[in-house]
Amino acid sequence: MRKVFEVELSSQEGLCAELTLPAAPYALLDAVETLELADGEAPGWEILRLPSCGHLSPYLDQGGTLPELNALTQRLSELGDAELAIVEGLIQMEQPRPGVTPVPLPRLIDLAYSTDCCHLVEGVVTDAQLGRFCAENGFVPETDSLPDAAFELLDFERIGKQFREAEGGVFTRGGYVQRREELKQVYKTLDLTLKKPDYMLLVETASGAQIKLPGPIGTTVVDEPAQCLDCAAPTLTGLTAMVSTLDMLARRLAELDGELTKYKAVLESTGCDDAARALTLADELDRYAFDPEPREPDEVASAHLKGLLPEGELSALLPNVSLYRYGQAVMEQGGGKLTGYGYVKPAMEQAMEQDAVQGGMSLSI
Repeated sequence: MRKVFEVELSSQEGLCAELTLPAAPYALLDAVETLELADGEAPGWEILRLPSCGHLSPYLDQGGTLPELNALTQRLSELGDAELAIVEGLIQMEQPRPGVTPVPLPRLIDLAYSTDCCHLVEGVVTDAQLGRFCAENGFVPETDSLPDAAFELLDFERIGKQFREAEGGVFTRGGYVQRREELKQVYKTLDLTLKKPDYMLLVETASGAQIKLPGPIGTTVVDEPAQCLDCAAPTLTGLTAMVSTLDMLARRLAELDGELTKYKAVLESTGCDDAARALTLADELDRYAFDPEPREPDEVASAHLKGLLPEGELSALLPNVSLYRYGQAVMEQGGGKLTGYGYVKPAMEQAMEQDAVQGGMSLSI
């Protein structure tokens, strides 16, 4: 699937997450989860990079929602260059005056689905070129019988301008766009609710067949290589393995229940990119300690010190310590890593800290 936009999502609390659009359902849900949004809060978004369709960015209404933006990019990723030129033309037709005025995302979605309602004359980008095209293709009957010498004396720019203004057409970088029929109303038919899919993994075989996993119990599936298109643990998206292995992984993910966030954090911290290793990690979660709160080294330092010092000593120490550097040292010594989901470290380190507190010891860095 072609990448259209790369965006940064943000919450009111200052948490951020980067996401490539269009995004699969679990990738979208996962990005929103890492923002820890308050009830009723919608994520903010900002375009970072535009691998394709960059010329459309000035027209994007920032007041639109993330599901709307994802739906738009999903459609744009399906279009070829000629169809994208038509979308550009339709957007120009929406402009109330010369210049750039943002178009609401619901309207952009309708425009993106209306490419077959228009005609594109590729390579025609001026009135003169349009006039010659019309004259050469029988749209100006009066010129049909003219000899070549007389034909070349025609004012093609005037002819083209007359056709453009009469048809309400526009020029784009891809050619001349003319609307032929009423545009489609697709937005109101879309379900843009963020919800969990009816699978744990969505995989695709070499033949292009897509399979939802885990499969129904008792169902026989041809065991062949497949690639993960979407996963409840998005880190594993893109991973390739046999369908039987991916099915086992999907069943294990379904059993994680409340530990799925911890599992995603462990996957990220270990850099896991292998299905067999992912299965093993799902059975080894008790070897890791997970705290969803810390997102920066200074937060790791504060949490660490709170577990080691009485409140009075902690209050006196904090203003005199570089928490960021101390947090980095704590992570380095304990083998901990920060992820988009929180802080992960070996469970042995957590047990050692508890022993240190009980014995009145402190960790020397």
